[in-house]
Amino acid sequence: MRERKRLAGAAAGGAVCLALLAAADTWHSLPPGPGGPAPVSDVVLGAYTGPAVKGTAGLDAWQRWSGTRAPYAIDFAAGDSWANITGPDWQLDPWQASGRRLIYSMPMFPHRPGDSHRITGTRQAACASGGYDDRWAELGRRLVARRMATTILRPGWEFDGSWYPWSAYGRQESHVGCFRRIVTAMRRVPGQLFQFLWNPGLGMQQFPAEQAYPGDEYVDFIGVDVYDTSWAAGTYPCPAPATPARREAVATTVWSTISDGERGLRFWVRFAKERGKRLALPEWGLSQRADGHGGGDNPRFIERMIQFIRDPANGVAFAMYFDADSDLGDSHRLSHPGSPFPASRSTFRRLMKQALASR
Repeated sequence: MRERKRLAGAAAGGAVCLALLAAADTWHSLPPGPGGPAPVSDVVLGAYTGPAVKGTAGLDAWQRWSGTRAPYAIDFAAGDSWANITGPDWQLDPWQASGRRLIYSMPMFPHRPGDSHRITGTRQAACASGGYDDRWAELGRRLVARRMATTILRPGWEFDGSWYPWSAYGRQESHVGCFRRIVTAMRRVPGQLFQFLWNPGLGMQQFPAEQAYPGDEYVDFIGVDVYDTSWAAGTYPCPAPATPARREAVATTVWSTISDGERGLRFWVRFAKERGKRLALPEWGLSQRADGHGGGDNPRFIERMIQFIRDPANGVAFAMYFDADSDLGDSHRLSHPGSPFPASRSTFRRLMKQALASR
């Protein structure tokens, strides 16, 4: 998710994305770390419920609401210092205690609000030249020491946009070099079983994301983030009169772009298959925005996303619903009784019950 949508308090502590991934004894199973059995084609679902300790409690509540287990978690490191990027105690302690497998989203270097493109470019180049190798090794050692050696790392996500300091726009070569140095340094840590997630944004952003692909040997999962938003003319906000029929037509148009548009879901399904990788959806969700560019309570989006996720032909490894609201007023939360998406909430629970009943 773009940094401007991060949860309140995330800048101080980092946002924790908690993946509700149904295990094999419910309805799905997630491919294990290296050395385990071959990945299965079953879909896995997840949910972001809040940062750190709040997140673990929220994930327990999500389990009760959805009726599934949650053995995995995804977390966002704060990028204000190396201390917060390389696995601080406050962040890793809850996940070690929980016993869940962590998916760790990590900035590529420390940054501050207002850092210039020149400053961030210099830091990215330093990463690419190996200047931060010791930092990545430190993170790897901290994870292994905590018996978290199967962590999935998500460096520099949504790099093809312009909203994060580690944007690869105009500096694809140094971004690729940085990603490779992170993977190489962390794989050298004794006892590690890490996997790595390469995660562009969905759709055509500042440049074709595949120009910054680091190579098959450095990537285990290919991920994209999907929200029910659109800035295309004639879509969101829905043109008046916003009748049910018109809303459905607009929602269908938006979904067509998400699915089949330039570098939409179908493109990334093919891209992943061509490289023998599983697809991941680290973030997905409904959206109600103050500027009107979200689809609001849209049960059809929920239906279409779950259908896409569960279709074995798409090779989805895991998908996490963003079950929280941003500090700027963007709403995504589905599980709370006061959710602004009552119809979608009912649809989601109905589909979960059907999935569990069919296993």
